[in-house]
Parts: sequence; structure tokens; C-alpha cells
Amino acid sequence: MLEKAFHLLTGCVRLEITGDAARFLTVCAKGGIELWGFHREGELHTAWAKPGDYRKLRPLRRRCGVTLRLGKKRGLPFQTVRLKRRKGMAAGVVFGVILYSFLSGFVWGVSVTGSERLTDAEILKAAKSAGVFVGVKKNSFRPRASALKILREEEELSWVSVNTDGCFVEVAVKENEEKPEVLDDHALSNIVASRAGKILAIEAHHGRPEVSPGEVVEEGQLLISGLYPQKVDPYGPQPETPMVTLGAARGKVTAETYREFAVQVSQEVSEERPTGKRQVNRALLLFGWRIPLGFHTVPQGKTRLCREETPLRLLDRELPLALEREEYEFLETETHSLSQEEVKERALLRLREAQRAVLPAGSRIREEELSYSFSQRICILSAKCRCEEEIGCQQPVVVK
Repeated sequence: MLEKAFHLLTGCVRLEITGDAARFLTVCAKGGIELWGFHREGELHTAWAKPGDYRKLRPLRRRCGVTLRLGKKRGLPFQTVRLKRRKGMAAGVVFGVILYSFLSGFVWGVSVTGSERLTDAEILKAAKSAGVFVGVKKNSFRPRASALKILREEEELSWVSVNTDGCFVEVAVKENEEKPEVLDDHALSNIVASRAGKILAIEAHHGRPEVSPGEVVEEGQLLISGLYPQKVDPYGPQPETPMVTLGAARGKVTAETYREFAVQVSQEVSEERPTGKRQVNRALLLFGWRIPLGFHTVPQGKTRLCREETPLRLLDRELPLALEREEYEFLETETHSLSQEEVKERALLRLREAQRAVLPAGSRIREEELSYSFSQRICILSAKCRCEEEIGCQQPVVVK
């Protein structure tokens, strides 16, 4: 194996011998000329020799009366001669090596792993501000320092690691775990009504209920007491000093409440609609550099922009080469009047938005009375609602 590799590096030629080959090979051996790879095909004998020994074989050929021809040529010296004749191919090889060495010094792609709540776009934006992005030189940033910068910028992350794999960078993250709400059971507090209503259900987890289902309460009325004395059995022994329970009231109070809502919607509506005219700009994205393909202009006036990037992939890897397409759709403002049915639908949608914004989570509307009125091309929707909602709110107790 080593001998074969040596012959390929130094070069070798194949000799084709016709005539008294036995005498010729014997004379070559006595003359110190190294031959190997002997083979016979009928009257034709072949052998391999070094390129420099071929000239030494000419006088021996005449002495032995054989016909000697040069066959195949193998090895690095002959390949080098061929490349010298094809200067374009040699220049292409040199240029390819230089281009590969140059491009391998840049980051070809950045990926994100481990994100759940945060989007990849948010993390990539933080990574770009930390100096990690497609097209940056690999020796221009330090992975550990960049990870610390990303960690400082994104407060929802608890751990960040920037890993390099050749020309690609992986940003591995771990998000903060949501901390449970810590309740202070030592602080004295009561639960009072946040608004008036009729009690539907009451659950006292800690404390004593002061109202019962079916009772009507006012705003600020005590519902669950966290500070209360012990109830004494009238038929048992009477203590000199009744025991007093102190703590934080915990519980849930559901009540039926009354609310009124009112929203307004105009019949005159201004909407932006496409005119049908479009403008398309194309560009080539190479290592973060944007190369316009054609005349790139930003249109004036009201437009809607749709941008699309199509990256090129190789072996399931995104290359730092992509085609960008920007399409501008021209818009115009049109004012038109809505019918009464359309205005009512919009008013109802706005009413639902107002109800969701005001009512606590988990509430529902039990009964609803809607009334529409029109005045000066404005629709006014009024709603009288009976709601089922949580009315208990924590109120601290100050002891002097």
C-alpha cells in the first residue's frame, strides 16, 4: 500500500515490450533499473518503471532487439503537467480554495432551540443585538459574552448558551418557570363585596362566612371575616375570655349583579381597499447583505406590504442565501354607509368587547336586555345585564 502511494506521488509509466522480453528484463535488472508489475498477454509483455528510467532503456532496447513503447502515465507529476496546460481549470481550483477559506470565516446560519413562550424571532432579535447573526465573522464575537448579553436583554430567560458548529450557530435557551403566587397567611384581612349583588354561592377556605346564599349585599359589605371570636355554646361552660381567631380570609363569593353597558357605532365607515395596482421588488440576501435585483423603489402613498423570503437549503440546512420578494399593494380610502343590520352587528361586537374588558375572568351573563336607538347616523346600543361574577375582594385589617 505504501509502495503504491509512493509511486503515485513520484509518478510511473507503463512499458509495452515486444520481442525477447526475458533478455531485456534481465539486462535491466543487471543495470540497476527497477521494474515492477510484470504482465504478459501473448507476445506482449508489460511492466511499470519510473519516468526518469525511461531514457536509460533506449540503449538496452537496441542491444536486446526489442520493441519498446510507452503506454499509460500515472502519478502526480503528470497530473500537474495537465493542469499547466489547462490554466483555467487550475485558476478555478485556486479560486475555489480561496473562496472556501473566505466564506468559512462567516456565520452561515443561526438556529434557536428550547423556546416555548418566546418566539424564535424575539430570540434572534436579541441575538443580533448581541452580535450573533447570519453574515457576521466567526472571530468577531465570543459565544460566552454573547450568551450573557442575550440573557440580560430577555428577562424571561434563565439560561442561554451559544454553541458553534462549523459555520452554523445554535442559540440554546431555557425560559423562566412561572412562580406561584405567594399568599401571606399571617397578614390580617377580610373579604368584602366589590359591588352590590345577590349571593349565589360562598366558599370560605379560611375565615368565617358572614353572609348566606340568597342574601342581598351592598358594596363594601363584609363577606368572609378573617378576624372573629369563637362561638360559645350557650349550653356549655362559659369561658372567661372567648378565643379570637386571627388570620387572612381566603375564599370565593359568587353573586348575581346588575350592570349596564352602552356603546356607539357610526353608520359612516371609512375603509382602506386595494386599488388593484401592485409593485414587486426582488432582492438577493447573501450573508445578511441585501442585493437588489432590478430597480428597487419604495412607493409613496398608502400601501400594504407583503414580504416573503425563500431560503435555499442543502442537506436539511438553510444556506445564507435567500430570495426576497416584496409586494406593495396600493390602497385607497373609501367612505360608505352601513345598513341598519350591519350597524347592529358591529355594535353588538363592540358591546361584547366592552363586557369582556369589564367583567372578571370566569363571569357570565345570565340575562340581557338590548335596546338599539339611532340618532344623527349613530347607532347607540344599550344593554341591561344580570351577571354571575366573583365579587369578593381582599381588604387588609389594620390593628392599632
